[in-house]
Amino acid sequence: MSDPTVSVIIPAYNCGEMLREAVDSVRRQTYQDLEVIIVDDGSTDDTPEVIQAIAAEFSKVRTVRADHRGVAAARNRGFAAARGEWIAPLDADDLWLDEKLARCMEYLASHKNLSIVYTPMKPVRMDGEPMEGHTKPCHAGRLTRKLFRSIFIHTPAVVFHKRVIEKCGNLDESLPVSEDYEFWLRISTEFEFGLIDEPLALRRWRPDSLSRSDRSEGRCIKAAMLERFYFERGGESLIPRKEAFRRLSRVHYSAGKILLKEGNCRRGRHFLAKAVRYNPANLKAYPLYAACRIGTLSRRNHP
Repeated sequence: MSDPTVSVIIPAYNCGEMLREAVDSVRRQTYQDLEVIIVDDGSTDDTPEVIQAIAAEFSKVRTVRADHRGVAAARNRGFAAARGEWIAPLDADDLWLDEKLARCMEYLASHKNLSIVYTPMKPVRMDGEPMEGHTKPCHAGRLTRKLFRSIFIHTPAVVFHKRVIEKCGNLDESLPVSEDYEFWLRISTEFEFGLIDEPLALRRWRPDSLSRSDRSEGRCIKAAMLERFYFERGGESLIPRKEAFRRLSRVHYSAGKILLKEGNCRRGRHFLAKAVRYNPANLKAYPLYAACRIGTLSRRNHP
């Protein structure tokens, strides 16, 4: 049997029936020269049984069982197991429209100079109803400057060639969040992106997907990731310093603001000080920095 052209990679962790719906959206694809690799990231619920049942029903499914190490490690395991030249990531809680792969492969066949294409992702509620106000404009070509300003590439909307990983490396497994943002930023320094400017993938939004502490930690990690990308991973040569520093000021301000709100004044002061340092004109950061200093001093005086 010849290898498939496309490897669909789905990391799965405690996702049960949502995973089944995601795989069903792959089964309905009008393009079927594919395999599906489901990487069970150490699930502790009935997900392994669901995966086994899916594999029994859909012969294109292969499964990989791994210890729980997070989505980046699970995707990387899937990349390593892929037999196809082209990789199409999908999350277990998201869906594809029926023609998604066909449209992407047709685009790539007619743009042979490109190694990657993506589409917008349409946000929907769990019942399938569309959500307003959650989409950003998408762009084609060399994207590093635009991506640094804002993330608008969503992993389940992308198809890319294996050469992308060979040149740029895998997802950074040290990042519990923003690992996909960092991945696309790093890839953008080497590759042009093609765009089919029509949503062919659906992102299902769960109201309980992130706790308050997860949100604050996520903002802190994103700020540190963007800082490292700019200074250590190629951003400095591609993004004007003033433009980059405005972005770094904003993300550090955002992290500091939520930390202050949670009462973590010491850590919040650290991020807000960086917000001011990167952009002294970020006037919103000053009163919050002062509030953090007052809060820290108050805790010292009242242990």
